[in-house]
Amino acid sequence: MKRTLFLCVLVAIASLGIQAQGNLKDALTQVKARGTYETINYFGVDFSHVLINDATKIPRSVEYSKVYPPAWIAFVEKELSPEGYVKDALGFPTFLYRQQEIFEQSIAVNPQFITDHDNNIPPETLQKIVSNLDLQSKSGLGLVLIPETFSKPQETATTWVVFFDIGTREIIYQSKTYGKCSHMGYTAHWASGVVEGFKNFVRH
Repeated sequence: MKRTLFLCVLVAIASLGIQAQGNLKDALTQVKARGTYETINYFGVDFSHVLINDATKIPRSVEYSKVYPPAWIAFVEKELSPEGYVKDALGFPTFLYRQQEIFEQSIAVNPQFITDHDNNIPPETLQKIVSNLDLQSKSGLGLVLIPETFSKPQETATTWVVFFDIGTREIIYQSKTYGKCSHMGYTAHWASGVVEGFKNFVRH
């Protein structure tokens, strides 16, 4: 009976797509192993690579691509306060919020970003994304959130949490996070999954 229950739990976990993901403690361990960073530069969220698996909304993709990315950034700033929650969670002596450095780049989504399938950003592509960020900052530790998929069938947002060296653009640590999307409205619904995903990353 116990064995059957154990197997059922494993199946349930697999069906939810919960994997052995990293967490903030793992990330900070990797960062410290690479050297001493007194300052962290938080670049906020880069939405330019996200795809939305929401087939019924495909005809409105171009329209939505012009409206929602800036609204998502505003929602995340409000619900995931850079100078509050994020700063306190990271615990660095100096914290700088630099979303404006990549703002125009981060809202430049593909006009056909609403599709009928999930997205998949492999690690090598993630490295290219970080290398191509147009930053004014030239050195130090960077952190950026890169949403990958907003899935209507799963009602989840999948987001990469990426720590990187600004000078070399080398990724020091990366982890894929998942957050449930339960709010009403296209802004709050999807952006809440990004917020929940990062909070899961911190809590775990």
